[in-house]
Amino acid sequence: MGKLPAFPFYPNDWARDLEEHPLEIEGAWIRICCKLWWSDKRGSVTKALQQWARILREPLGKTLYILQYLQSENIGNIKPDLKKLSENPDCNVSVTVESRRMVNDEKVREQTRLRVKRHREKEVCNGAVTPMKHSLSISSSLLGTNVPNCPQKEIVDLWHATLPQLPKIKIWDDTRQGNLRARWKEDESRQTVEWWQRFFEYFKGCPFLMGEVPPTNGHKQFYATLDWVVKRQNFIKIIEGRYEEK
Repeated sequence: MGKLPAFPFYPNDWARDLEEHPLEIEGAWIRICCKLWWSDKRGSVTKALQQWARILREPLGKTLYILQYLQSENIGNIKPDLKKLSENPDCNVSVTVESRRMVNDEKVREQTRLRVKRHREKEVCNGAVTPMKHSLSISSSLLGTNVPNCPQKEIVDLWHATLPQLPKIKIWDDTRQGNLRARWKEDESRQTVEWWQRFFEYFKGCPFLMGEVPPTNGHKQFYATLDWVVKRQNFIKIIEGRYEEK
C-alpha cells in the first residue's frame, strides 16, 4: 500500500463529533488516528495494551480508561469489550482500534483504483487510449464520441458513502440521470469516479451545502441533494466556489 503523506481532516465533522468530550480524549484520538493512518491496514491497528500505553504516553490504567471511553462513546470501533479488563488489566491483551471513516474511505479508494485499472485495461484492449486533459472548460463537443458511459449507480453510491449527513437518494429517474450524464459529458476531467469523490469531499468545506447554515426569513433548512447538485445552474455555482466558507 502506498504511504499517503496526509489524511483528510474535516473541522466541521471533528467539532460536531468531539465537542462534548474532554480535551484529553480529543488529543488521544488524533494521536491514535495518526497511528491508524500509518498502519499497513489503513484505519485499523491491533496492539497489546502496553503498546497502546506507549503510543498514548500514559500509564496502563490511564490508557485503559481512554480506550474504554472511546469504546463506550462509540468514537471508534474497539475490540474486545474493555469493561472486562477494568478490575484486572492485562498489559498483554490485544486491543484493535478502528476509525470508521478511514476504513470506509480506504474501501472507496481501493474500489476506485480497481475501476480505473479496469477502465484503462479496457481502453488499451480497444486501442482507444486518450490523454487526460485537466481544464474545466473543455466542451464535450471537442472530445469526439469516445466518452465513457456515466456510472450512475457508482456515483450515487459514492454520494451516500462520502456525505452520509445529506439526504439519501430514493428515486433516480430519467430526468436526474440525464442531468448527471450531462455534467459527466461536459468535461473530460469529470469522467472518472475519482473526480466525483473529490467533488463530494469538497462539500464538507461548504456549510450551506451541508445544511449548517440556519434558515432565515421563514425558509426551510437547506441541505444539498444530488439531484439539485447536478442541475446545470447549481453545478456551475458550486464549481465557481459560490458556497465556500468565507
